[in-house]
Amino acid sequence: MNKITIASFDGVYGPAEDSWLMVDYLPELKGTILEIGCGTGIISIHLAHKGAQVTAIDLNPKAVKATQFNSKNNGVEIEILEGNMFTPVENRKFRTIICNPPYLPPSEQEYEDSELVLAVEGGPTGTEFISSLLSQASEYLEADGSIYLITSSIMKDLKTNWNYEMIHQIKFFFERLNLGRFY
Repeated sequence: MNKITIASFDGVYGPAEDSWLMVDYLPELKGTILEIGCGTGIISIHLAHKGAQVTAIDLNPKAVKATQFNSKNNGVEIEILEGNMFTPVENRKFRTIICNPPYLPPSEQEYEDSELVLAVEGGPTGTEFISSLLSQASEYLEADGSIYLITSSIMKDLKTNWNYEMIHQIKFFFERLNLGRFY
């Protein structure tokens, strides 16, 4: 596999444990893939290197620029769009949707970069962003498609009608991160 090189950008969530969980443990995915919240583009670039046709979306214009730079630097073609969740891909369907979502409840922590709050905090319980994504996803997913998301043990009360399969979990002394498939 080609080595991926990722440049960091101010105001953009950089690859962290949750990003590497997806890169290291996502199954072999082919066909059309939509990544919501692409950040630096590491996950989209990884999937494009493996032959997937990837569309990447981020609300943050700095993340869009980061993904454009990093995808070009890594020699892969990715459709990169700026916008909120599914808005830029109205009336389109994808085989797979992936997202390393904001999943933490608000904290007292001061972020070095205030723009990173949107990439980290998922609402009052940490589940609101994921709940919103899952409530809309079926409109953008092919009939036999899947959604792959990161969830955290710090989140509270994620309720969904989707079936769930845990792909991999990593444990820290304060949290468990899960890569899961919703179908």
